[in-house]
Amino acid sequence: MTGNSSITKNPAMNRSMQLRRGVTEDQDWLFNLFRLTMQNYIDKAWGWDELLQREGFITSLPARNFQILLCEEQRVGSFHLTEKEDHILLDMILVEPDRQRQGFGRHMMAHIKQKSSARGRPLRLSVLKTNPAVQFHLASGFQQTEEDAHSYRMTWSA
Repeated sequence: MTGNSSITKNPAMNRSMQLRRGVTEDQDWLFNLFRLTMQNYIDKAWGWDELLQREGFITSLPARNFQILLCEEQRVGSFHLTEKEDHILLDMILVEPDRQRQGFGRHMMAHIKQKSSARGRPLRLSVLKTNPAVQFHLASGFQQTEEDAHSYRMTWSA
C-alpha cells in the first residue's frame, strides 16, 4: 500500500485508525519500537549488539517500506512486508508495549491477510521461539511449517 489509506473506525475498539506509509522521520521511532519489543528475545538467541542491530535495521528495513498504524493520530504499531514471487513475507509486526493486547496487532494482521488474499499468495513469517507473539500468530491462523534452534517458520493461506 502506498500513501495514506482511508481512516476507519474499528467498532471493537471504537477508535479512529489509519495506516500510512513510513517516512524518514519515522526511522528512529521504528528502531526504538523494534528495540523495545525485540531486544530481550534477540539477546537470548544471539546476543544484542546495538550498533549492529541499528545498522542492519536501517539498511534492511527502511522506514519507507513500513506501514505505520495511527490511532487517533498517534503511532501505535507498524509492519513491514516483502513481496516475493510466490509469497508475501511478513518481516515484522510491532506494537508499542503499552498498547499491546488492545487489538492493534489484530487490526494490522487483518489488513496484511487481506493483502495476501488479494494477491493470491500465502503469507509467511519467522518468529523467535521465545517470543510470545508465537501464540498471536497461531491464533491468527498461521501454521508452523519449519523450525530451527531459535525460530519457527509459519505460513497462512486464504
